[in-house]
Amino acid sequence: MKKILFALLVASLLQGCAGSKSTTSTNANPEAPKESYMYNGKQVEKSLSTIGIPFEISMTDIENQINVNVKDLIYEDNSMDDNNFDNFMCKVNKRSNITVTTKDNNFLFNVPLKVWVRAGYKVMGISIPPQELAFDFNLKFGTNFSIAPNWTASVKSFPMGYEWIKKPTLRLAGYEIPITALVERALNSQQATLLKSLDDAVKKNVEIKKYVVQAWNTAMQPYLLSEKYRTWLKVTPIGLQMTPLETVNNKVKATIGIQAYTETITGAKPSYLPVNSVPDLKLVNDIPDIFKVGIIAEIPLSEAAKLTADTLIGQNFSFKDGKYNVSVTEIDIYGEQEQMVIKAGLKGSINGNIYYKGIPTYNPANQTIYLENFDYDLKTKNVLISTANWFFQGKFAKNMKDALTFKIGGQIDAMKKQMQANLSNNKVAKGITLNGNINELTPDKVYLTPNSIIAVINANGKLDIKVDGL
Repeated sequence: MKKILFALLVASLLQGCAGSKSTTSTNANPEAPKESYMYNGKQVEKSLSTIGIPFEISMTDIENQINVNVKDLIYEDNSMDDNNFDNFMCKVNKRSNITVTTKDNNFLFNVPLKVWVRAGYKVMGISIPPQELAFDFNLKFGTNFSIAPNWTASVKSFPMGYEWIKKPTLRLAGYEIPITALVERALNSQQATLLKSLDDAVKKNVEIKKYVVQAWNTAMQPYLLSEKYRTWLKVTPIGLQMTPLETVNNKVKATIGIQAYTETITGAKPSYLPVNSVPDLKLVNDIPDIFKVGIIAEIPLSEAAKLTADTLIGQNFSFKDGKYNVSVTEIDIYGEQEQMVIKAGLKGSINGNIYYKGIPTYNPANQTIYLENFDYDLKTKNVLISTANWFFQGKFAKNMKDALTFKIGGQIDAMKKQMQANLSNNKVAKGITLNGNINELTPDKVYLTPNSIIAVINANGKLDIKVDGL
């Protein structure tokens, strides 16, 4: 009998000790948030950019071409009897090459000429045999040059007078007879023809449109930004601008700007259709250095779930000084519109699943993706309030939020480095060089898709296309 009483006493004490160290487990099975997405793919928004095309016109090139096109013989009068029997013959040739300089955005032409004259006169009714004379002088022209809206060169020359090395005179019967007026009249009669010849030479050798079309088609070609991530830069031109022409160091300079939408495309190389013509230009005071393209950093949802699980599964979380204990059995991640849903399987003082929500956000300071407005799902919160209010007093939620912070700096740095390399002095075609510089990264958006978390960071900088011959 004593043995039975002793056994009952021991059993009662053991039961009391067990009751002081454990609690009844709570089953938590709140309704799961429904899976849905605002974005079904890698939808990176387009950015408006400007691609600069610097060009310059060297006066040396203009000189060479004009001297090829303007023949040595400028003017010739082979008859003494024409022009009402003017008793005058004249031949005008280039003495040396025409030179071109610039001033106040005008071309200034200096045409060195040599003149041969044969002239006869009557003095006091006596005819004096014709005399011949050769002399030199320089003809001065100015040309107003501009680019018309249809990309043709607009050229309008105007006379600026003569520079006589020595004014021509004939010495007949002891008299010096000036014939400057006769020579100038002869040249003036041919002035319009000479001006047109100069204008045509300039127009012929200042052909811009074909180079602009070439640059436009070059800009449209997709550029591989990252082979590893299969990322392409796609440019869609929409308009053209040009700064006013200005003269610098005997050159005419300006910048053409291609206004375009730039976007980042992942996957296969995008297609494009070359064009044969381009829009009319618009004159602007300056071309802004605005080039923007999105750098994409991607974390698959499966990888995010695995990284979180690796941190949390196997850990024991205590509450109320060890009165309650919970461990994580599984982690799953999916989306509900713009929010990321985290399903955490628990065992211990709580058995079942609970759900958290947060908005994936990029932190540029440490190049991570974290969850903003991280909190329990409302239905999970209601269940825990009524069955396991103690769960809110521990560090489980903080540990969960910390585990859901993902580093993407390596991806971003690698993308920026490869992009800079592909945009620096890239000879994309014969005579065409792409030159860009990425100088700033700014956060754009984070997209939650059925498969991935996608962070888009804008790479801002400058992009130019250099076309040989322009």
